Amino acid sequence: MDKIMKDEIGPESEKTAGRRAAEERILDAAREVFLEKGKAGARMQEIAARAGINKALLHYYFRSKEELYRQVLTRELSSFFNELIESVRPAGDMETFIRAFIENYIDRLSGNPQVVRFLTWEIGTGGPVARNVIAVIIHGNEGNPIWPVFRDTFSRGIAAGAIRPVDPQHLIFSLIGMCIYVFLAAPILTAVFPGIDPSDGEFIEKRKKEIFDLVWNGIKAEKGGNDDRD
Repeated sequence: MDKIMKDEIGPESEKTAGRRAAEERILDAAREVFLEKGKAGARMQEIAARAGINKALLHYYFRSKEELYRQVLTRELSSFFNELIESVRPAGDMETFIRAFIENYIDRLSGNPQVVRFLTWEIGTGGPVARNVIAVIIHGNEGNPIWPVFRDTFSRGIAAGAIRPVDPQHLIFSLIGMCIYVFLAAPILTAVFPGIDPSDGEFIEKRKKEIFDLVWNGIKAEKGGNDDRD
């Protein structure tokens, strides 16, 4: 009986595992080519060669460059934002929460320059892929949406007197914008301000501090305390 089950399940499992491994290898190769050449300049033949397969087999797995790009971008953005979300789940007081968000977001932007490049391209083309991926992450598709978590966290901070009455949506927009700006605008900033290097560790640490000081001093309640949460 065990042998029959192995004969029936084993080969199929190996086939599925083999397919997944091949798809991941192709996605890795496509990621490299897209980052080097951009979506318009990338060629399926080069992606196939990087993945160690022929072009016909590449089209067997991914029927078009558009589909391949969508899969690569979805994988990159999903991994990036899910890791960020897990790192800043509400804990402690409002000051700690906001500091943790700023530090973790900037660290991930600094450590994942490919995500910034993909986002730049997406913004320039209206974000057809990124907007769908991010919408799922923000609003949730499996009962775990992140936007209500942030909204409710800020609302509790207001109710507890830890921060001034501010619009939670605009607060998160401001936090995101201030953190990502220097990475999106790096080519311009480094040309206009030659001493700036967004990849420099000292600059990154200073950026974290400046953003936190600006935000926290702007929203903290004059006589408020910490919002105690379980």
